[in-house]
Amino acid sequence: MTVLTPAHADAELAETEELFLSVRRALADLRVELESLKQRAQAGEEINGTAASKTIASVGDAVGRCQKAELLLNDCRNKQAGIARGGHALDLDRARADIGCKLDRLRCTADPGGVP
Repeated sequence: MTVLTPAHADAELAETEELFLSVRRALADLRVELESLKQRAQAGEEINGTAASKTIASVGDAVGRCQKAELLLNDCRNKQAGIARGGHALDLDRARADIGCKLDRLRCTADPGGVP
């Protein structure tokens, strides 16, 4: 099976993996902040509402970026593996053979002495 992969696929995949890891690290940091806020609230400490709201909003944003980066990473991996968006691998050798057979049938129909 012949697989087409662009020359920049490895660099694109590495860049996307780095983006995904970066977002995951940011999400882990935000998780630590949230756990700290929770512990302080349970201990009865006064919590700055604005800071807590910003942290919670940041978690939502980070989760969205993480999901987007994960989709990009999966697309890059599929491209590198030669898998089309529908989830099917592209078998170029078989496609060439099928096209060749169809062209042969067309040639036969165009030739008055050929077998259709």
